Amino acid sequence: MYFLIFLLFLLNFGTVSNADELILVCKMNYGISGENDETDIEFKNLSIIDEDLVVFLNVEKKWLSVESERDFKESGGKISKSNFLETDSNIFSMSYFENNGTLVRKNIIELNRYTGFIKHEFRTSIETIYRTGTCKVSKNKRLF
Repeated sequence: MYFLIFLLFLLNFGTVSNADELILVCKMNYGISGENDETDIEFKNLSIIDEDLVVFLNVEKKWLSVESERDFKESGGKISKSNFLETDSNIFSMSYFENNGTLVRKNIIELNRYTGFIKHEFRTSIETIYRTGTCKVSKNKRLF
């Protein structure tokens, strides 16, 4: 009897139904900033980026991004192309948005699902930033 009440409580407040999206908080290392040509990256371009990266993961819906799927849809959902690939140990996501042939933004995320190690490449038509770090599942479903 108590189990049924507990189950109904969870279903009514969405804990079970929202459990498929994970919010990951990633402690990131310094970023290496380069120009359009990857061979042009020099260590003098090392820029200090001391902020955490928040990543949203929903394996069932094939979503790994720096914004939640709900926020993406509410903002109009502008992506030219998106790919999602999962292997035994890694989840890979690539999405980019072009406007009139100019790259607006491109995000490439590779996440190790066992260790939490993440590689993130963020690219615009002006610069590219490469960062690595370690992610943990947020204890809160809400960020603020």
